[in-house]
Amino acid sequence: MSVFPTTLPLLSAGSTQLQNKTSSYIDLARRTRVLMGEPLVNVEISDEQIYLNIDLAIEYFTKYAGYTEEYLLFDSLKYVNGYGMKIDTMINNTESMYTTDSAGLSGGYDYDLDSHRKVLDCFSFDYGETTGINTLFTLETAMANQIYSSYMIGNFGFDLVTWEVLKGFIDTRKKVLAQTPHFRFDNRTQVLKIIPEPIPEHSYLGVVGCYIERPVKDLVKERWIQRYVLALSKISVATVRGKYPATNLFGGGTVNYQDFLQQGIQERDTLEAELKNGYEDSLPPQFFIG
Repeated sequence: MSVFPTTLPLLSAGSTQLQNKTSSYIDLARRTRVLMGEPLVNVEISDEQIYLNIDLAIEYFTKYAGYTEEYLLFDSLKYVNGYGMKIDTMINNTESMYTTDSAGLSGGYDYDLDSHRKVLDCFSFDYGETTGINTLFTLETAMANQIYSSYMIGNFGFDLVTWEVLKGFIDTRKKVLAQTPHFRFDNRTQVLKIIPEPIPEHSYLGVVGCYIERPVKDLVKERWIQRYVLALSKISVATVRGKYPATNLFGGGTVNYQDFLQQGIQERDTLEAELKNGYEDSLPPQFFIG
């Protein structure tokens, strides 16, 4: 017969990497307080201070990590010549970004921030008609079919040498006639600029690959953020305790804030170095050598 309870206490619900029960500032603040000793000892820090530490941790984390790869729909008719196009416009044009499985929620709008999720950078821009995801009706596909015909059907089409020459001509034409658009993105203004700018009389659709910040409800689940909040909170508590270094406690003890301060500083510096040296979400190894 097992001596362990079959169910967990109400306040100790199970938690995993993918089903983390920390989903809000309140949850993370409570976890931070417990890890620092509450309710057995009094921790000299307010919820407002912990919330500020969470803000600082998320701001620092999203500078180096905490983003997803998304593909947004680019409509040249909505492009403003001389200015560009706001990322918000592309998010609203992309169905998967404004409709989700949950009613009333948006894939591109973060209600915890009361704003659209910001884009860190754009890594690709493709014409929807000639490149990108769907290549069925591209010139390259038509050329490949001609080669297939020459080898499989008979005296029809052309050979690989002709294909290479024609492919080189197409690449040169794109460079000379500036047919390949170049893009510049400013993450401060969230404006995407295309060079050469689209012509209203020749509109087209495109796909823009972006790195978009993850929602706050997902960021508070990150182990790095939770550990960083704990380190900052230890420094905050040590700062408060350091105001009264000579205070005598009941039983003859004194306030020791230096150990807490050194702990917090060391953990903070270690976490910052870990993030700068290449933090990434990765799966555990699926195979072993040896």
